[in-house]
Amino acid sequence: MPTYIIGDVQGCFDALMQLLTKIEFDETSDKLVFCGDLVNRGGQSLQTLRWIYAHQKYCQVALGNHDLSLLAQYYVKRLRKSRNKEFQEIFKAADCSNLMSWLKGQKLLIHAKSSKSIIVHAGIYPLWSLKRAKKEAKYVESYLREKPEIFFENMYGAKPNHWKKSLKGMDRVRFAVNSLTRIRFLYKNNGLNFKAKGDIKSFPKLIPWFRFIPYKKKKHTIIIGHWSALGLMQENNVICLDTGKVWGGKLTALRISDNLEHKQQIFQV
Repeated sequence: MPTYIIGDVQGCFDALMQLLTKIEFDETSDKLVFCGDLVNRGGQSLQTLRWIYAHQKYCQVALGNHDLSLLAQYYVKRLRKSRNKEFQEIFKAADCSNLMSWLKGQKLLIHAKSSKSIIVHAGIYPLWSLKRAKKEAKYVESYLREKPEIFFENMYGAKPNHWKKSLKGMDRVRFAVNSLTRIRFLYKNNGLNFKAKGDIKSFPKLIPWFRFIPYKKKKHTIIIGHWSALGLMQENNVICLDTGKVWGGKLTALRISDNLEHKQQIFQV
């Protein structure tokens, strides 16, 4: 059964349909996994959500920071921004509550064991083992589903930016959310940096999370979106699929297979 991992759609629904045509998507045999950021900026966020919701039997989603932003504004109305017309369109839609309930039930990390792949929006804190990353993702998912209002009232913030096993409650949640949906660079002291964006060469004193030395021990392929400045990139065991469709680039899909001998294929529109 082929699986197609799709990079950041960000409301570019027409491009998504073109991509599915190009890969000859077959609902009877294929599976789609989205790297997150389904919504925002592309102008067709509602259509994107509706299509994936309608085809949820064949689709999985690793939540991205823009998806969490949408949910935050839905559950905490004081966070709503009137200038975001795409989100406002979603909030006014008759099926909004169904879409939001479904979206908050999606995962932060997807482990495709048969292909030894991990799908996550931004990355994994490099000092975490895979077991720890999955544990923290599940902790966040549980908190999000059971206490969404409390979750989103306290989700935002850059602290703590160092991992400790003793972290509890929303400090633990916030660190995990930031590590899985926002991470790009680390300081040399293992701390997360959230100010730096763009090209790696522009920040020589910071370390991209996937180049942090302990991360070389990972055995799985990590597939991410989030970092459009990287473009289509494969370095060691990390593949980035955010090719910036919303910025005039392309929308990308990676075909993987349960058969580990099957060569990976890239599709773009």
